[in-house]
Amino acid sequence: MDFYRHLFLTDGPGKTISFTLVYLVSTIFAFQTLLTAYISSTYMEQFVSGQSVGLIYALGAVGAILFSIFSTNILKRIGNVNYTLFAMVAITILLVTIGLAINPITTIVAFILFLAINPQIYLNIDIFLETLIGVNEATTGSKRGIVLTGMSIASFFSPIAMSYIVGADNNLAIVYFVAAGVGLIFIMLIIARFRHFYDPVYVTVGLKDMYLSFIRNTDIKIVIYAQFLLQFFYTWAVVYFPLYLATEIGLSWEMIGKIIAVGLFAFILLEYPAGRLADKHIGEKELMAVGFVFLALGAASFTFMDTSEILPWMILFFCTRIGASLVEITTESYFFKQVKGDDANTITLFRLSRPVANLTGVLVGSLALLLLPFHLIFAVLAIILVTGIFATIKLNDTK
Repeated sequence: MDFYRHLFLTDGPGKTISFTLVYLVSTIFAFQTLLTAYISSTYMEQFVSGQSVGLIYALGAVGAILFSIFSTNILKRIGNVNYTLFAMVAITILLVTIGLAINPITTIVAFILFLAINPQIYLNIDIFLETLIGVNEATTGSKRGIVLTGMSIASFFSPIAMSYIVGADNNLAIVYFVAAGVGLIFIMLIIARFRHFYDPVYVTVGLKDMYLSFIRNTDIKIVIYAQFLLQFFYTWAVVYFPLYLATEIGLSWEMIGKIIAVGLFAFILLEYPAGRLADKHIGEKELMAVGFVFLALGAASFTFMDTSEILPWMILFFCTRIGASLVEITTESYFFKQVKGDDANTITLFRLSRPVANLTGVLVGSLALLLLPFHLIFAVLAIILVTGIFATIKLNDTK
């Protein structure tokens, strides 16, 4: 079967797949990921103490870092299609295992492995997309804006779907089974439509060379730091924001799901227009800085908000996601204007910011909770995000 040719061949002429297919798989993946993201910390508290949940996330982040470091070697050996397929098969099996909750140890190990493997799909999607874009860098922002908008639409509906699936009896386990079913759709699409994709030539460099490349290119260094801060914010948004609303403010999961959905709607509205704006008019630098202003102010506002009314929280979440959407599309657009689809190491370094930020985020969050009242930890987040404003202004703009 030609789908498995990557196990035996390492090169070949490129063959174009459609942008539509990449948009579709990225949207399906985003829906699957966000379906379980906001409930996982609460679900894990059934098996460990609340203080140990951060450790589980930290171990998963360490695993993701290790997978990311060795991803180029895996890509050279089996190709991007097979890597994508094997990763999603593993993710689907792990989701079922987590939902079954056979025993605490099995469930915790499965969840750690899920956290380690899941981020690799982002790298796979990046390679598909960058191979299609090729040297036409002028469309990078627009193309990535469409991908991110599709993922944002899925992200908008995922917490709404989650709240309905959980229901009044708070059956969190069933969400993992539904997410596994979504994974099967992803797998079938990869097998049916991506099997003839030919990989670019992946160039492997050592960790030392990767590090030297990182520190020598100031613009790449800054944009990776900006991406790190964004992923740091996302870690807190997934782990600490809903936990704060549920335990300190006393909101129900149905209300929390609606608040999250309204916040995520900002991505649908802004990411594609912001990508086109960065391509055609003002570049990424200014929009990125504005995004960090929104993020920092929004995080600081959590320190003062104590209302149990749903509308103020919807407005606050929407404002923070305005900032996140601007930073997300501009960091993606700026970075991928500097690299090509075969530059797997630099892309890996960029994507490595996600698990590193996840690890750092839960460690900083756990430490902050030990030293401060819950509402004051968001002041720490705001201070960290402010550094993104000062870093961004040092970028050489693309316009």
